[in-house]
Amino acid sequence: MHTRFNLAAGALALIAGFQAIAADQETETVVVTATRIPTRSNDLLSDVSTIDREQLDLSGANTLPELLATLPGIQVTSNGGIGSNGSFSLRGTNTNQTLVLIDGQRMSSATTGAAALEHLPLEQVERIEVLRGPASSLYGSDAIGGVIQVFTRQREGAPAPSVSLGVGTYRTQQGSVAYGGKSGGTSFNIQAGWEGSNSFSSIKEAKGGFFDMFHPDNDSYRNNNLSARFSHKFDDSLSFGGEILHIDATKHFDATNCDDFATVCTANYDNRQRQQLSSYSAHVAYRAAPTLKTSLRIGRSLDNTLNWRFDPAAVVQETEQRYDTRQDHLVWQNDFALSPASKLMAAAEWRKVHVDSTQTFIQSNQTTRSLVLGYQGNFGGHSLQASARLDDIERLGSHNNGSLAYGYHLNDALTARFALGTAFHAPTFNDLYWPLDLVNFFQGNPNLKPERSRNKEVGLSYERAGTVAGVTLYHNTVEDLIDYVQGVAPSYIGTMANVNNATLKGASLNFSHRTGNWEFLTNIDILSAKDSETGKTLQRRAKQTGVVEVRHYLGNLSLGVQARGVSSRYNNSANTQKLGGYGLLNLDANYHFDHDWSVFAKINNLFDRDYTLVRSTLNPYNDYATPGRNLFVGVRYQPK
Repeated sequence: MHTRFNLAAGALALIAGFQAIAADQETETVVVTATRIPTRSNDLLSDVSTIDREQLDLSGANTLPELLATLPGIQVTSNGGIGSNGSFSLRGTNTNQTLVLIDGQRMSSATTGAAALEHLPLEQVERIEVLRGPASSLYGSDAIGGVIQVFTRQREGAPAPSVSLGVGTYRTQQGSVAYGGKSGGTSFNIQAGWEGSNSFSSIKEAKGGFFDMFHPDNDSYRNNNLSARFSHKFDDSLSFGGEILHIDATKHFDATNCDDFATVCTANYDNRQRQQLSSYSAHVAYRAAPTLKTSLRIGRSLDNTLNWRFDPAAVVQETEQRYDTRQDHLVWQNDFALSPASKLMAAAEWRKVHVDSTQTFIQSNQTTRSLVLGYQGNFGGHSLQASARLDDIERLGSHNNGSLAYGYHLNDALTARFALGTAFHAPTFNDLYWPLDLVNFFQGNPNLKPERSRNKEVGLSYERAGTVAGVTLYHNTVEDLIDYVQGVAPSYIGTMANVNNATLKGASLNFSHRTGNWEFLTNIDILSAKDSETGKTLQRRAKQTGVVEVRHYLGNLSLGVQARGVSSRYNNSANTQKLGGYGLLNLDANYHFDHDWSVFAKINNLFDRDYTLVRSTLNPYNDYATPGRNLFVGVRYQPK
């Protein structure tokens, strides 16, 4: 704990010194996710990161998970190369304890609770907002760790085409073509993209034994994607629009394949998965009065997953498993300007989830009805932000959550803040409704309760003309964690139960500054994520992570160096398997050879570091492979 307070004390001194080097100009970044109302970032009382399109173009990351791993508080794992299943942890929480939104809509599987961010190409992304800390008082279930919201591409200026093409190591190819812009009161963008990679074997090497997963072939990946956005503003009071996103991704992977009685197992199969993700939405907004804006959004998101295996000897396709999720959303939100310095948000939501699968679930539908209130006000040097939400979930009852944040503005750039909040995560369909399975000795538990959390945090944030900095200390207790409970005689049928509690506490420090032709960025995180009963560290949570990035601008040329470090982690909950820490050095370069054309290059893992993010849970405990030194080069045409 002393380490966190030393970090905070050092950050206080550092932030106080920023004022001597920053100009008086005020930044105008606007954030939506933190309050559901567009709010200037220096008026927020929460821990938020934003990444815009310009930063994405300069980034050395090739995938969205790689990019998220460089942000404060986020740890990412992957079961192999590009497109492989993975997980992410925000402030030490599980993957399904962080809400993911695409253009305001949930995009996740109702059976696993996870969002397939590994399939969302960076070329389809306009902006990313990450809210750290509980947000169920604004968004409902799943927002224990926070919210990651991705906004798809949009363009300003006269309508024009744009193109991006690139190739890299492992025979990787990426490309996109788009046409969009603004004409009068109408804005639109249509974009198609594709990605492909031969990649590498998702398992590093054979270890022998009954459950050895290694298969020597390269586990390739293919992704075709399409997006479209449209909006029209009739006048200052009425506008409408819509968004479409469709992703069709297929990947190969290594796995142990056993017969129904687990007496014969082999890895000599080409295992494959096809995942189709879609999001469709339409919205209308009307300013009924100078102090009232009302909006209505309707949408549908789909997560359709098909798993199968291919026997190369018999040349036959075997064992198809299908899991399809459909989520329908309806949101009516009203924003009131109570005064020039205070706002009120009131919303009603309806969401219906439907599951269709080759597995026959006991229940296949779930409806949630919600009411939300949010408030923010400024009173001299004092700020207050509060929210409350009621979620009535079919067969799971009603759940209330709230948050309260207070901030004191020491000056126009420096703010001290304190916040309290609660959150919850509803059990997945797999947890609740999986039917009696005599092969895997498992059955869902419809009596599960949602996981619940209580969080408190203090922070100091600074923002002024090229400098953004902050430090946050947090303490989050999570109760009724859902975990597997092994069955006993005579049936030996296991199930899920609310059996554990966890304590997540830590400190995050972020700093970015641009002066002249130089730009500096650093993020440092210290995390303690422990099972409250056993004192064991939660699975695959590193105690320390950090990123340092330096960028230099030489006319039309930008050169970037990024160093990222992750400390050791335990691969299992018993803390008997330790994964070593690692450090990576990445380089990137971008050159604009005229106003619209640019070329770029990225070298990741420059020193070809061999490291492991995930180890399998069954003996012989195979290690999943990670990319070695890899190069990616490309060209981009993007009219300004």
